[in-house]
Amino acid sequence: MKKTFSLAKFSFSLFVFLSIAVFVHAQTSPEAFLGFKVGADKKLADYNQIKAYFEKLAQESPRLKLLTIGTSTLKKPMIMAVITSEENMAKLDRYKEIVKKLRDPRSLPADEAKRLAKEGKVIVLITASLHATEIAASQASMELAYNLVTGKTLFDAKKILSDVIVLLCPTHNPDGNQMVIDWYKKYLGTKYETGSMPWLYHYYAGHDDNRDWFMLNLPETRAITKVQYQDWLPQIHLDQHQMGSTGARLFIPPYMDPPLPNIQPMVWRTANLLGTSMAYDLQQNGKSGVVNGRSYTGWYIGACDDTPWLHNVIGILSEAASVRLATPIYIEPNEIPKSYYEKMMDFVDPWRGGWWRLRDIVEYELIFSQSLIKTAALHKEDFLFNFYQMCKNSIEKVDKDQPFAFVISAKQHDYPTMLKMLDVLQMGGVEIHQAKADFVADGKFFPAGSFVVRTAQPYKAYAWALLEKQKYPDMRQYPGGPPEPPYDNAGWTLPLQMGVACEEIKEPFEVKLEKLVQVPYPPVPANQGAANYVALGSQINNSYTIVFALLKDAKAEVWRTKTKVNKKGIDIPAGSFIVKNSPDVKKALPALLQKHHLAVLDFEDVADIAKSPLKFHRVGLYQSWRGNMDEGWTRYMFDDMGIPYKTLHNEDIKGTKEKKVDLRADYDVIVFSDESGTTIKSGQRGGFPGGPAGAPGGAPARQPASTTPPEYEGGIGQEGVDALKAFVEKGGVIVLLNQACTLAFNEFDVPARNALQNVDRTRFFCPTSILKILVDNETPIGYGMPKEAGAMFVNSLALDTSAPGFEWDRKVVASYPEDDILMSGWLLGPDVIARKAAVVDTKYKDGRIILIGVRCQNRAESHGTYKFLLNGLLYPDKD
Repeated sequence: MKKTFSLAKFSFSLFVFLSIAVFVHAQTSPEAFLGFKVGADKKLADYNQIKAYFEKLAQESPRLKLLTIGTSTLKKPMIMAVITSEENMAKLDRYKEIVKKLRDPRSLPADEAKRLAKEGKVIVLITASLHATEIAASQASMELAYNLVTGKTLFDAKKILSDVIVLLCPTHNPDGNQMVIDWYKKYLGTKYETGSMPWLYHYYAGHDDNRDWFMLNLPETRAITKVQYQDWLPQIHLDQHQMGSTGARLFIPPYMDPPLPNIQPMVWRTANLLGTSMAYDLQQNGKSGVVNGRSYTGWYIGACDDTPWLHNVIGILSEAASVRLATPIYIEPNEIPKSYYEKMMDFVDPWRGGWWRLRDIVEYELIFSQSLIKTAALHKEDFLFNFYQMCKNSIEKVDKDQPFAFVISAKQHDYPTMLKMLDVLQMGGVEIHQAKADFVADGKFFPAGSFVVRTAQPYKAYAWALLEKQKYPDMRQYPGGPPEPPYDNAGWTLPLQMGVACEEIKEPFEVKLEKLVQVPYPPVPANQGAANYVALGSQINNSYTIVFALLKDAKAEVWRTKTKVNKKGIDIPAGSFIVKNSPDVKKALPALLQKHHLAVLDFEDVADIAKSPLKFHRVGLYQSWRGNMDEGWTRYMFDDMGIPYKTLHNEDIKGTKEKKVDLRADYDVIVFSDESGTTIKSGQRGGFPGGPAGAPGGAPARQPASTTPPEYEGGIGQEGVDALKAFVEKGGVIVLLNQACTLAFNEFDVPARNALQNVDRTRFFCPTSILKILVDNETPIGYGMPKEAGAMFVNSLALDTSAPGFEWDRKVVASYPEDDILMSGWLLGPDVIARKAAVVDTKYKDGRIILIGVRCQNRAESHGTYKFLLNGLLYPDKD
């Protein structure tokens, strides 16, 4: 008996010893690996170092498994660490299977769901430093991982990690991380140390990489989305950001008004619980300056942290006060606004000023990240079952104003673009069905092959939010006062942006449906393209892609039809492309049609068609040194559609002392993205085109303009303006997008002006919304457009035209209607823009200046208005 007891005691002691040994053995700290403490002044680990550290930790610890989840835009591997107990690590597939079962309650009774919630593990996704200048979270990720696997935490890590699976992505913008740190290190110790890079910190999107979470254009977005809604299905997602420097030290939920109405109440209750627990643990650890309920709303803006809400996932946004990358700043008490200096119930412990360092941010982030993980473990079964219950409610409960379905007709203006929209919806987890017969819904006829998105599905809120027309609440700064701007989008309706016919159906209907596994792109007809000529419809965006390729690579002979014509019983819209079927075209065309899912019309003779020739146009795209997101999205659109172009900087337009430029010798079209004419000419730093609409701390922390190296200062200057005038006089085309139109108002005698200039917000206000425009689609810039369309209004223009002076002419291509202007979002003072022009084609001597006063390619979402820009690039040549 005594021998048995001693053996048991020895066995238990050995178990404890081995457990501790396994828990802490040979695990290298970030400080030992990097040679400096994480968050130390003026010290940063770049992406290569971060990745190498996680690889080392994965080799040393059985509690960390490193995955590659995708590839970035510039081809860097995107990594994600899975951190949990060894026992859980051996059964990851089982826990992933459990949450996938919980997502679909249609085949899972509640008692079985409770059993699975008891068996399962809550999955927490933590993403860091999507905005690359908001660098602290990527640095803290190494220390967080180290603390979790070694047990150096605020809680019993062994116990907590037995109930939680942590998915830790050190940065979902690895390209930007490397760019920003390389720039910082290059100028460290100089007066440019705290300056901003003169280009975007995501190759295409810059700050807008956090607005791509429903359109899913970027590979980084797609990689995380696959983790969220296809592979792992986390129940909680923390996305870590930074804000301005002089207010609160940290924002965490609760959020402020308004909420998006169709989000489950349990999402908000749980976000509040987690945020309050985080604030409690921060306070307990002596961290002041934590605010909630301000600046960041419950309205959807297409961001990484708020898209989870629409998937019954608890999305948590954190925003820490910034330093200048790794350079500390000193904040005088009087520099702190009164609203962040006095105690209030949403800000009970103000920070009073002083030194603020990168290490301070790291410490805040380590505490609240651990707090989140701890709270997730404490409520493990509840959070898993709540996920099931919210998905069940999405299917079984009918919310206020909920439609039965959305129907996307098989009859579309641009069928391939409609299919692209379906692809986007499916990537976000939306269930789509296809009708196998004709049917009638809400008194409207829909042909067989139409697509049906029923709202009764697990991700109801997501499908509903993307397809409905938004109505932003009329919020005022005080009763009867000016409007309170939303954080960003007021409206985003995807079908309106993409030019897709989509009907909201209120009443149930019956039709045989087949659930889509993948979007059914139609087969390309065999033996087409055998005649002397082929025609590509101007109403289809993919036609432009094919024409660019044929002009560039096959040296094709191409014309554009001047009017709508009917051939072989088929209506061909004005501006359609007629291509001579040369041997080179015959060789290139079949693969292009297969790739872009397009059919052509064959003609033996086109002599009876009125048409204008179209040559290959050499395109230049201006890029200032101000990191313009709209320019980045324009580049994305061009690259995505295979449009050849060259990037132009200031000296390429204005020339140098050694080299005088002749733009017309090298270019046919020059495009200026959404950027003020003042910035283009002088380089004077403006706001953030396409960025947040004024919420404190919402934009990336900008640095003083004086800290920019001189080679990145200035604009095109008067020399550049003169060169552009000569370019137009010689037959060149300038395309000006949105606020770039002001360059024409300021520097050219263009017969148009902005009717909204100096109009007070109390008279007119329209924050990022979709407005109706009427289009003349028989004039070149309007070719291929429907007569009525939705256009994104983002700090946009309403144009007054006037009788032109000598050698000028103008044509209104699109205008706002007399009434019913708002389609989705928020609009005050519609009468101010009623009947005003939105797009104007002006002619000067032999050239043209195209004024596109809306965001026609907004964030590469607005495919429905791409053609305004595409037609500017492929303007028909003179007969």
